[in-house]
Formats: sequence, C-alpha cells, structure tokens
Amino acid sequence: MADIQFPNVLLTGGPATMIVNDNNGAPASVLEAALDFTIDVSWKVGALTALLLGGQWELTAYVEGIGGAAFEGQVGATVVVPLNGGQAYAATIRVPAGTLPNSPQPPNSGVYKLVVVLLHRNFTVTSNVAAVIEAPDLLKIG
Repeated sequence: MADIQFPNVLLTGGPATMIVNDNNGAPASVLEAALDFTIDVSWKVGALTALLLGGQWELTAYVEGIGGAAFEGQVGATVVVPLNGGQAYAATIRVPAGTLPNSPQPPNSGVYKLVVVLLHRNFTVTSNVAAVIEAPDLLKIG
C-alpha cells in the first residue's frame, strides 16, 4: 500500500494497493515462471481531485533481483487508464509466461522485489501526482 503524492493540499487520494495473482487468479508470492501472472492495482482520489484532474493514469511494474537474480527491469506492458471523473480506479498488469527465468541456479536466486509506479499524465505532460507501490512480499520464481 502506498499514498498517492499530490503537489498541493487541495488534491487528495486514498492509498494505492497491489495484489500479485498466480495464473489461477489466486494471490501468491511464489510463482511459476512458465505461467502468466497478474498484478492488480487499485486506488482512489478525493471528490475535488476527481473534478480537477484530466488526462490519464499510467501504471508500470518493475522487478529488481535479490541476491543475483537473473533479470531486472520492467515486467508486463505499461497500462493506461483514462481519467473519467470518478474517484475509484483499478487496472491489471499482465506479465507473460517466461518473462522471469525458470529454475534459476546459483548465484541467481529467483527472488525479486516488485514495485508498481503510478503516474498521472495530463495528456503529454507528466504531473507531480505519483505513487510507488511495493509488493508486500518478495516474489519467488521457480
């Protein structure tokens, strides 16, 4: 869970949350590399914020290897969510099978830290509204 940061006190938002799901849609922290998995993200903004913000939200997921994991970088495609005047938003990032290596051998651990970056973009300009959401558990790929 992470707070969305706004550039002034008039704009508000609730926490952004993330759940990692295995290929069956069940929350998991141990995943099979040969199967797809998803990252579900949800967030809310205050009523005034919903009225004032235009443009879109962008979500991007990144992993960082722990103890020599073989891959670091973006996983899944960036997801764009248009602002619609509402207060509640949600999106799913799909990570294709094989994105992270299967059965890593030492010195690669197969353990990853996962973060999702939530940005607000007012058409072509990235605003100062953002959140960095960290997964509550490390991911183990095997």
